[in-house]
Amino acid sequence: MSFSRFIIASLAAAVFGAGAAAAEDKPSIRLELNNLEDLSAGCRFTFVSANSAGHDIEKAAFEVAFFNADGLVDKLTTLNFGQLQDGRTVVRQFEIPGSKCDGYSRVLINAVKSCDGFPGGVDACEAALATANKSKIEFGA
Repeated sequence: MSFSRFIIASLAAAVFGAGAAAAEDKPSIRLELNNLEDLSAGCRFTFVSANSAGHDIEKAAFEVAFFNADGLVDKLTTLNFGQLQDGRTVVRQFEIPGSKCDGYSRVLINAVKSCDGFPGGVDACEAALATANKSKIEFGA
């Protein structure tokens, strides 16, 4: 490798490496739809939440839209995730009555309804929100 190519490759690695590190260090509130489980009266949704935003959240609540198998909004409700301590991962389960799990095609985090204790309030909390999905249906914000 020529010296000039070495310099260019080294600079590119430094720039892209710094960008990746900055993205990893970005404060976030991660919500993962982890699992769905049929119940006799509906479906249990399991979420895994990780707060790496640098601040405890005393109460986090998200307005969530549940779409049926035809892609139509079936339910719009607020799910209270409670306290999300900085640096911790927690599991929250919500039982949604009415339909079996295969009756849902998508879950959408429609809005942040409360994010008590988070600097910048609901808007900053919404900007820090990141979603992930391990379920068989679509999930995102």
